[in-house]
Amino acid sequence: MSSGPSEPIALISDVHANLEALIAVIDDIRSQGIAKIYNLGDTVGYGPDPEACIDLVDAACQVNLCGNHDYAVLFEAEGFNPIAKKSVDCHRKIMRPNPEENDQEKLRRWMWLEQLEPMYEVQDFEAMHGSPRQPITEYVLPSDLETDPVKTSDIFSAMSKKVAFVGHTHFPGVMEDGNDSFLMLSTFDNYYRINRDNRAIINIGSVGQPRDRNPRSCYVIYDGVSVTYRRVEYDLEKTMQKIMANPDIHPACGIRLRDGR
Repeated sequence: MSSGPSEPIALISDVHANLEALIAVIDDIRSQGIAKIYNLGDTVGYGPDPEACIDLVDAACQVNLCGNHDYAVLFEAEGFNPIAKKSVDCHRKIMRPNPEENDQEKLRRWMWLEQLEPMYEVQDFEAMHGSPRQPITEYVLPSDLETDPVKTSDIFSAMSKKVAFVGHTHFPGVMEDGNDSFLMLSTFDNYYRINRDNRAIINIGSVGQPRDRNPRSCYVIYDGVSVTYRRVEYDLEKTMQKIMANPDIHPACGIRLRDGR
């Protein structure tokens, strides 16, 4: 087991093959003087640039975890809606190595996907794409605190640390054990101070497909005692144009970027 961060780290998630967003976020992270980046998964899916995004997070991130879209590209998009499945199938077609071609770059990226771990744990927090209970696939929804208290209680009980960082829902905010309200960013003005006496699940939002009605990319900086959310503008029109030009990706994956939904 590693120790906690000796310096601030950035956590990103749900890049979803959006290269313009990823470049803008990494540039913003560097401008904050942050050297370490942890990626909580779903590097692929939805967007137009899966290979370039894999190459960039492989080079820039010290930790890369497996999300449900990463897993689905390797295997099958079971339970996915038609829009999500279409992009996963497209990315699998692009990236799956053909033994007859002997394409070493394709093989390298495919092996990178195969080697992604589901969780990462250090002394003071754990991180995963989905939830502490089901790290790759389970959604921890903002509404769960009110609509499914048994589920949320079980998830909090599954935590091995007081703090868990997650992505997956593309909706940033904090769930605290014992608090039946989801804390949105406006609740704490993008700055959340961690209470070590209570468990907290911190959703870090999405780089490439924000869904909280804010089209700007979202990521967090963690310094050991607090979490700061950062929103970053990027050239979403360029990403949209690339999606629209690809018949194997549903146009909704691009249109939704404007509204952050």
